[in-house]
Amino acid sequence: MAPVNTHVVRQLQQLIYYHLDNHLLRNALFIAGRLQAYDPKNADNVHLIALCYFRLGQLKSAYDSSRHQALKPGAHVGCSYVFAQACLGLGKYVEEQRELDSHEFME
Repeated sequence: MAPVNTHVVRQLQQLIYYHLDNHLLRNALFIAGRLQAYDPKNADNVHLIALCYFRLGQLKSAYDSSRHQALKPGAHVGCSYVFAQACLGLGKYVEEQRELDSHEFME
């Protein structure tokens, strides 16, 4: 696979944030899907696609897309937040509690 161009990734991330800020959620989801395909290992990209799903009300998709990043050690905070909110919306309170208990938060 070709190396990832960080300029392209940053430009697409800014474009997604622009669409999210202007409530163009379906456009943001489309671009986030393309970004995820371009750079699938980046936790920021996983957070963006999960956030798009969450804001669209697709809680199961948000749960599924953020679960892997949220449950691993040193998890991305944004992924953990979206995962916890999706668990709350889906009624998976045990998983949400386990997720919140597994992280140490700064006081």
